[in-house]
This record gives sequence, C-alpha cells and structure tokens, in this order.
Amino acid sequence: MSKAVHSTHDCSAEVERVHGVLSGPDWAERKAEALHDGSRVVEREVKPDGGVRLVVSRELPAGGPGFLQRFLPKDGRVVQTDDWGPSQDGVRQGTWQVVLPGVPATLGGTMRLEPTATGTRYVIDGAIEVPIPLVGGKAESFIADMIQKLTAREAEVLQDAVSGG
Repeated sequence: MSKAVHSTHDCSAEVERVHGVLSGPDWAERKAEALHDGSRVVEREVKPDGGVRLVVSRELPAGGPGFLQRFLPKDGRVVQTDDWGPSQDGVRQGTWQVVLPGVPATLGGTMRLEPTATGTRYVIDGAIEVPIPLVGGKAESFIADMIQKLTAREAEVLQDAVSGG
C-alpha cells in the first residue's frame, strides 16, 4: 500500500522565473537559510534541451515519532533529486525522488509548472511507500503529512525568491 501526496501553490511570477529559482544553483542555499534544514547541492546538471537535474542533500526535520527513529538514516540526511524537463508550450514538467539511505521506503512523483493569469501554478504529486510490517502505514501517513508541511514552507521561500526577496 502507499500514501498519495498532492500540493498546489501559486506564484506571482512567470513559469521560467519560477523554474529558474527551483532549479538554480542557489535554491539549496536559500532553503537552508530560510528553513534551517542544512540543504546543500550535491549535483546540478543543465541538460542540452534546457532541462535541469538538481540533487540536494538536506536534514530531516526533528521530532519524528519514536517508532520511526530506528529506520531513519543515522546522519539524519536525505537526498532529493528534482529532474526538470525542457519547456514545452510554456509548461515545465519533472520528477522528484527522495532517498532515505538505509530505509526501505520509496518517495517520489511528478512536478509541474504551468502558467496562470497571475503567474505560475506549481503542482506536486507523488506517493510514499514504506513496506515495513506493522508500522509502514503509520510511517507513510507521517511522511505524507511532513511532505505537505514542507512543500508549503518551500512555496513561501519560492514566492519570496521570485518576488525579489
């Protein structure tokens, strides 16, 4: 079984500006400063077609439930890969994946930036699967809730960035 995640955020800037921030070399540093999550770029590749692959290492938020502690990485860090495709008809699409080293979990999905009358809509969809007997479902629910909160906080950082902050 798995748990679905979905979030939608509107930004007051055009798609390419939003994409430039989300896939830029300074995005991890901006998140680290605003969210205090130790984000840092592991790898960044600009593809010939205009797509961008950004790999960021970050700290997990403190305060996870006790039943999860023994499954989490010892150093408390995860690696997120965002792989954006080229612009197609003014829309950017990509995939995201989070790896929790040593943890039997799958986290990932899709991202989409689409134009709106006032800027850009940023849509994130995905699924979390934790195939651990007895606690997997609870872990999936906790992680899904954490992702919802995290994407909302990141959307605030993104809006600040595209607004010139």
